[in-house]
Amino acid sequence: MNDNSDKSNQGDEQELSGIHFLDDAETCEFTVVENDDEFRTYHQESQPGLKIIAQKYRSCEGLLVSPEAGDFTKWLRRNHPELNIGISKKDGILVLHSSDYWMPLVYLGSNIALPIYLNLVSSYIFARMKGALRNEKARVHLEAVYHDEKEGVSKKFHYEGDSEGLQKIIKKIDLNRFLDK
Repeated sequence: MNDNSDKSNQGDEQELSGIHFLDDAETCEFTVVENDDEFRTYHQESQPGLKIIAQKYRSCEGLLVSPEAGDFTKWLRRNHPELNIGISKKDGILVLHSSDYWMPLVYLGSNIALPIYLNLVSSYIFARMKGALRNEKARVHLEAVYHDEKEGVSKKFHYEGDSEGLQKIIKKIDLNRFLDK
């Protein structure tokens, strides 16, 4: 759901240096969020958990949530009832005609680390793919904003690629976190 118009306002992040293990068809970026007032307000004032964010999409009017927002929220509430899940005010749901998984933009609360969220998304995609054709690969689009405690800034994680590439990212992040300690 990202139209990439805000990339010029964001800095680059070297957190996962050497993302050369991904295919050319996959994108993984960590960027510093310059205008993070809305996220900081959520992060400081809200209950722990995550919040699904409606956003502007290209020339569409109003704020929209991604196509997977409703199903993902239902899945989270059924499979992880301990999570506090909020949804921002929206004007509608974006309708895209593809078999891709367009995950909603999510703000991560203080108790949800990025690797935990990515594992939740991976589990959701796996559950959705149970009925897919054997050779069909899921293409995943996701974004999450979180607070990087180490650097004291808000960051946006953006991923586009197949579910296998997402698994590689999760393993790389977990390995980096383990080696940092």
